[in-house]
Amino acid sequence: MLKFNTIPFLKLDKISILYLFIIIFIQIIKQDSILIENYYSTLFYSFSSNISLFIFGWLPFSFGEILILTLPIILWRFLKKDNTRRKNLKIVFQSVALLYILFQFQWGLNYHRTPLDEKLSIKNKFELSSLIKTAKLFVEKTNNVHKKISKSDTLPVELEYKINKKLFLESLESVKRLKENTNNNNRPTISVKKSFFSTPLSYMGFSGYINPLTLEAQINTNTPKLYLPTTICHEIAHQIGYSAEDEANFIGIMAAISSQNKFISYSGNIQALRYLLNEIYVIDKLKFDALIIEINDGVIKDMEIADNQLKKFKNPFEPYFKGFYDMFLKANNQKQGIRSYNMVVKLLVNYYSNQ
Repeated sequence: MLKFNTIPFLKLDKISILYLFIIIFIQIIKQDSILIENYYSTLFYSFSSNISLFIFGWLPFSFGEILILTLPIILWRFLKKDNTRRKNLKIVFQSVALLYILFQFQWGLNYHRTPLDEKLSIKNKFELSSLIKTAKLFVEKTNNVHKKISKSDTLPVELEYKINKKLFLESLESVKRLKENTNNNNRPTISVKKSFFSTPLSYMGFSGYINPLTLEAQINTNTPKLYLPTTICHEIAHQIGYSAEDEANFIGIMAAISSQNKFISYSGNIQALRYLLNEIYVIDKLKFDALIIEINDGVIKDMEIADNQLKKFKNPFEPYFKGFYDMFLKANNQKQGIRSYNMVVKLLVNYYSNQ
């Protein structure tokens, strides 16, 4: 009988073989979304995530970003010149395998849980008429909130919040209030940090991310203030186990909308409106034009100010960064890749159609 160790290229030690079996085990269990939902996301992750959030949440800096900077250096130190080629390959394989296993068990398996639309009995498709109806609803909602916090419906809002712990806590409380609506058992603890890498993230086109090893939510401080609260809620949604971008977008938007802070609520409403309008623009530009004239001039100005801030970081390399992330998402059970962010429209339209 042929054994691993009789094949020169596959001459693996016990640790490497163990890692291989764990990886195979992961590939098997992630095919069953009900298994992942009931035993990983609801039980194991609910417990393990709270430990991570407690350990790293109190730190005033991002431990996860220190890991990003130091792990490659540590790996490089192990790859010594006097090592044999086989030994260096083994070190690389074991390092990559261990990171993959930690990623999956610490957070990544949530990509394979039962989809949120199934849990909330939300349809998978929608009609154009329902899309228009939902967009009109959000035009009205956004205009109403804007009137409450602006001096005039023709003026942009002076956003009265800073990127600090108070904003993080208010965003967290908004997500907690959604607990029953999303059938989520996790109780998130504050672990939101300003990212060291805000400028690189801006040029890459990302407003934030979650570190899958420490579960710290990293916020790009260059994100326009208009979109900042919804971004924070989005990253907290990742922390409580919703890895899929459309689901995190939905929870982030719904949490912000429900906030008792009118400025955070405005951020959620305007984000929802943007996604809905973008979808209508692609389908029917005439209906898009008809909706635009119903929006307060001040709301339009707010969106223009935010979009102009984002344009400052536009560069020819951004599509390549997003292309890489697109491949990452597709490799993690998100067939739409980076377009999955826009799939939040499906959740919004069908959720509000059922109200």
